[in-house]
Amino acid sequence: IDSPCRYAASSRASFTTASGKNSPSHICPDPSAHSSDRSRTSLRIPPHAAHKVCSPADAVSLVSRKDTICVSGFVAQGSPDLLLKALADRYEQEYREGVTDGVGDLTLVFGGGPGDWLDRGLNYLARIPNERGDDEQTGGEGSGEDDETIESAPKPMIRRAIGSHYGQVPLLGSLVVDGIISGWTLPMGSISRMIRAQATHAPGHITTVGLGTYVDPTPGVGNGGAANDLALQSPLHSQLVTKLSIGYGPEGDKMKTDYLMYKALPIHVAIIRATTADSSGNLSFEHESLLCDQRIMATAARNSGGVVLAQVKRLCSVGSLPSRQVGIPGAMVDCVVVVDEEDHDEYHPMSYTSRHDPVLSGEIKTPVEDVPKMPLNERKIIARRASMALKPGKVVNLGIGLPEGVASVAGEEDQLDFVTLTTEPGSFGGLPASGRSFGPSANADALVEMNEQFDFYDGGGLDMCFLGAAQVSAKGDVNVSRMSPDRLTGPGGFIDISQSTRNICFLCTFTAKGLDIAFDGKAGNISIVQDGRIKKFVNEVYERTFSGDEAVRRGQKVFYVTERAVFRRTAVHDVLELVEIAPGIDLQRDVLDQMEFVPVISDDLGVMDRRLFKYDKMNIELFGSLRDRVKWHPDGHRIFIDLFGISLATEAEVDWFVRSLDDILQPITKERGAVACVVNYDGFDLRTGLEEKYGEALEKVEQKHYRSVKRYSGKAFRLAKLREKANVQRWDADASFSEFDQNGDGIVTPEELRRGIRKTFGIKLKQAELDSLCRTDITRQNFNDIILECLRTCG
Repeated sequence: IDSPCRYAASSRASFTTASGKNSPSHICPDPSAHSSDRSRTSLRIPPHAAHKVCSPADAVSLVSRKDTICVSGFVAQGSPDLLLKALADRYEQEYREGVTDGVGDLTLVFGGGPGDWLDRGLNYLARIPNERGDDEQTGGEGSGEDDETIESAPKPMIRRAIGSHYGQVPLLGSLVVDGIISGWTLPMGSISRMIRAQATHAPGHITTVGLGTYVDPTPGVGNGGAANDLALQSPLHSQLVTKLSIGYGPEGDKMKTDYLMYKALPIHVAIIRATTADSSGNLSFEHESLLCDQRIMATAARNSGGVVLAQVKRLCSVGSLPSRQVGIPGAMVDCVVVVDEEDHDEYHPMSYTSRHDPVLSGEIKTPVEDVPKMPLNERKIIARRASMALKPGKVVNLGIGLPEGVASVAGEEDQLDFVTLTTEPGSFGGLPASGRSFGPSANADALVEMNEQFDFYDGGGLDMCFLGAAQVSAKGDVNVSRMSPDRLTGPGGFIDISQSTRNICFLCTFTAKGLDIAFDGKAGNISIVQDGRIKKFVNEVYERTFSGDEAVRRGQKVFYVTERAVFRRTAVHDVLELVEIAPGIDLQRDVLDQMEFVPVISDDLGVMDRRLFKYDKMNIELFGSLRDRVKWHPDGHRIFIDLFGISLATEAEVDWFVRSLDDILQPITKERGAVACVVNYDGFDLRTGLEEKYGEALEKVEQKHYRSVKRYSGKAFRLAKLREKANVQRWDADASFSEFDQNGDGIVTPEELRRGIRKTFGIKLKQAELDSLCRTDITRQNFNDIILECLRTCG
């Protein structure tokens, strides 16, 4: 990249906008101007103040041959369409003019690359010039030309694509499927952090995400994410995803852990989108529904010696953007292209499904309406059974498709207020948008950048996730990324989420293409009228996006929920175990005969709850009674009270709460005296105006029953409760060592430690936590210290 030439080109850029107008109506006047002065305010961009504002053609003229470009946006959200179209138009014009050294042979890097499932977004970059000058070709099938003509046909500007999800960019996907360009499909979180790694000149992103899947380059396991033969033959392929073995401590080769490194690639051009810019290039994102890594893309391009092209919908005067509102400083931006207001619908809508929605951009919150109820069908049955795993206070991810029904059922069962729903592009809280609008959330509590969200996910921040499944194998492997050689989708965030979450629930119908079921909505029975032509439970999946064996190694709890049966994968069996069957279903005819393999049938095979198949609301009890929330530990004469989810809105409810608590404590303190109390106030709600009454009433309870009281929230409460249960002061390490050391060899293995910790303390260790605890061999001498470290850090 010849950066000085590029900057010179930028400084010489004209001051026109997309339509060539010199006085665009979308330019924001000085916000300090009074309304009476606005009629006299000139909206013409002064030349001295427009050194970074240029036309789309001038901006994309900075893209050079063989550049690596990355583009912001997520599925249908936030596509910089005007810049993408301008780049496609430039390539087409240069082809027709016979330019041989123009733009072309580009490498495209994207995560949830934007597209409208037709021809916009990244689909613009898949256009192939037509010598006749009429409609562009899009490569692949349907051109109607003979082989000789196809052999000499023009090429697309993209030489290779490294992306995560191609579903919404079918024209680009067809170039990969037809072998016209090289293509890779990698986990979305890993691509996001590959870009971030380039910003710091790190060699790449190192993680365990992808191990055991098709992304794993280990022979016999995966292919490093290659989507076609061209990718496999590319010199880049052997470097893009590599396997590392890293050891801990001075004896590193004694204890090693496998990782994958996703190579950081120099970013020559970042094409990003924002809402507002000033002429110095400072960008803000107030009307964007998501933060799709624009900042790390800009940083990576800047630190690679490249350029940053930003598309915005409006321009403001220099200094009028508050510094805390600036998402990307102007020092990182080379060109600003402003979309004329009359072109917003075509080139700068919030998404391909909505021109602008202030609820999704977080500008306002709308009154909460009832989530639309699903009709009673196989999708609702599956969502109902999955939602029974929801627990109050948990952080959850819902995948697209069937898992979206979990939100609907949770809303119907009044559970939504007590869980935090998240999406991989960065939303926390609220209700995730569904279908092709997937990504942002209505009434979200917070919005972070996509790379930051995947930091949270990959570190084990999620408590549970609900994901779809297209195929499931005997070992519990799942495929969602590719079903056949002629159809390319990609994993999106699926691999990051499924490999980093302790509790996983996969949702799918038992068969597909023609499934017809019937209900007895009063009795709660189900019958299969006709099974689908395609079986979902197969001997081997076409592409392994999730590994059942890897899940067992990581200690994950995995369930597979369908409309007629529930399975799980554990360390006890190397195949799926059938644990529940629906009422009215014939085990042999409706389950076993519809599978390509024979699962293990649980000795305690249960019947799915009949409420799942009834028309009425299930009335799932999420919290239990107040008595269930008060736990007394007689050894330390300590009581734990969990108030999560309790809401007191009236004086009568305060009286009930205090009276009930007094009744529960009375027999305990009458026999043993005043008790030490630990209270969890996380998720407790007291209506404004009741503070004084609640405080006075509670003070009487404290004087009567408590010798001390500590108030915590969330994890701090669970840790305090856990330590009391562990009773670490009287922990007999010597006696317990033999219980952990099941094979009697004098060393507690990582798997023995995992099982022992879970059995004794109820703690499910994450793989990273287990690796940290097992830095050295666990012997009788250091066993007590390891247990104490576990209780201190992993509760």
